[in-house]
This record gives sequence, C-alpha cells and structure tokens, in this order.
Amino acid sequence: MIFCLTAYSQEQFVTVYDELYNKENSKYQRHSKIEFDQIVKEQVINIGLNRSRLIKKNILNTNCQSVLEIGSGIGLIGAHIRLKNEQILYTGIELDEEAFRKSQQLKLNTINGDFKEMEKIKGQFDVIMLWEVIEHLQDLKLFLDLAYKKLNYNGKIILSTPNYNKILNYPDREKDQLFQDEPPIHLNYFTAENIKNIFEFHHFANCRIMVKKFPYVELTKKRFYLNSFKALLNSYQGSTIYLEAIKK
Repeated sequence: MIFCLTAYSQEQFVTVYDELYNKENSKYQRHSKIEFDQIVKEQVINIGLNRSRLIKKNILNTNCQSVLEIGSGIGLIGAHIRLKNEQILYTGIELDEEAFRKSQQLKLNTINGDFKEMEKIKGQFDVIMLWEVIEHLQDLKLFLDLAYKKLNYNGKIILSTPNYNKILNYPDREKDQLFQDEPPIHLNYFTAENIKNIFEFHHFANCRIMVKKFPYVELTKKRFYLNSFKALLNSYQGSTIYLEAIKK
C-alpha cells in the first residue's frame, strides 16, 4: 500500500478542489463546467464504456433499489441512472460546493460534505460507488468501515481508481514520478493486487478486479499505437483499475 502520511484539513481540501474544478481554464473544468453544460443544453450524458458496463451489471440490470455515490460531482452519474431508471433511489455526496450546487440544479438528491456524511443518512444501500474518488480519501479505514456498515447484506461497492503500476510503462521515468496527481490531491495509490487485499481485509467478498487494457485513444500520437501494440502483448499497464466487491 502506498499512501500519503501528511494529514490535511477539510479547509485545505475544499480550497484545492475549488482551484482544480472551478477556476477559469482549471485542470478539471471539463467535469465541472463542460459536462454540466452538455447535460443541461444537449441532454448528453457520456459516462464512458467501462463505467457504463459496471453500472449496467450492478445497478440497472439488477433489482437494485438504492445507490449512494461518494464524490458525486455535478451529478453526471446520478443523471445517467435517473435517465435509465427513475425508480432507483439515488443519493450523492460531494465535497465541492459549486459542483454540489450544479447537481441541485439537476434536481438530484445530493449532500454537500465529505464521505463521513454517509453515517448520518438513514437506512442502507444496495450499491455504493466511487469513480476516481477513493484515491482522494484521507481516512481510508474509516471509509471502508462506513461503507461496509451502510451496505445492505449482499450489497455491492463498485469503483474506479488510477493504476499506480502505470509507472512501469515509463522505464526512463524520474525517481518518484507518479504519472498521476500528487498530494494533497491523490493521497492513496493502488495496484490491482493491493486494492483487492485491502477490501478483503475489511471483510468484503467476491472482489473482482479489472484493469483497463488499452490506452486512451489518441489517433494523432505515435505512443497510442505503440502502447496499443504492447497491450495486445500484455506488456502494457492500463491507466485505470475497476473493482467490484460484495458485503457478506
């Protein structure tokens, strides 16, 4: 397990994410502004192939009645689920206030706060999901304990997170180069092996791991074709880990 030892305050996190998502030309403005505008103006909801598959498998094509999303952002996934099945009870928790306000404009059931807010929610959930969020959580043990508590029996947790092992795609990398965000943005760094071990240690069962096999499409970049060839030979470390696990 690779993680950050420095403890940051809630106020520091709020400031960091405001800079990342809400400032003009910020790093992740696509998530906070462009995707929101697409939903409002064009009714376009693009959540990606792998997330779509996991949501279909564990939520839409099952008897799932309730879903909790940690790090729900502007409400992209919540809006997608509502579009597909408005009978599913969706709850989202989002730390960034501006993203939370946008999710409210979409009339989604969301809460402004960090993951610890889930302890205050009455009842339990069939599915808890996090998309590129678990790497941001400072108290990972507390999150896992709360998630287990808030899931129904046979409830599922599904998530995605960056693959730390993608550093192996760069043999000439500088020492300690991560190829993902550094603290205080990302605080935990996962491989397929360690994330499975962590969830099993915290009593989750049937942990299934999938690693994104191919690189993101960059048709004008030579590296895309080179890395795609490496992926065919199973010598490429995909950028993203996907996990499914069950409460037993």
